[in-house]
Amino acid sequence: MATHRNTGAARLAPLHDLTDFKVAKQNLDVRGWEVIGANGKRIGVVDDLIVDRDLMKVRYLDIDVDKHLLLPDTDLRHIILPIGAAHLDADSDQVFAPSLTESALGQFPFYRGGVVDSDYEYRVMHAITQPQETYTAPSSAEPTDEFYGQDHFNEDRFYQNRMQSGGLGANPVQEDIAAIERLRQMLNEGTITQEEFAALKRKAIGF
Repeated sequence: MATHRNTGAARLAPLHDLTDFKVAKQNLDVRGWEVIGANGKRIGVVDDLIVDRDLMKVRYLDIDVDKHLLLPDTDLRHIILPIGAAHLDADSDQVFAPSLTESALGQFPFYRGGVVDSDYEYRVMHAITQPQETYTAPSSAEPTDEFYGQDHFNEDRFYQNRMQSGGLGANPVQEDIAAIERLRQMLNEGTITQEEFAALKRKAIGF
């Protein structure tokens, strides 16, 4: 498994590093949920969500892989998985990742935490779609709309079982970010004061 240090701009960052918002109390928070792989066996747990702050979307799941599935001499056990490459169980607190087998884990670059740069995103997608081929860096510096247009990034695929069962109405993180962005816009337009903005933001994120 490759090691990769993430040093890019903070467009993609873990939710726990973003102090402006969190998953609202009334919404679904999958952090801590079990991740079940293709063979029905546990792979690990969801440790965090990787958020695109520009577009207010959850892009990846940060998965803490169970130690016995990786080399015993490493403490680096985290990988990230595009959100559409997994889906929620309709009833139990589990995330199913059909593309994750024990052998597939060896193709993923380790995630060291912090921001996620473009090269790391390309390496993750390569591990999913072309695991048997040698990785070659693409000519495009930044992932394009076509890159994110793949089903692997389709949030509806992740949440659809809970939506169908009535357990979830929307992407909870996106909902919180959107609310804060609307408040910022109102502040910039002068329709609310700084004090009102601070109070409404605390209310929006459940503080």
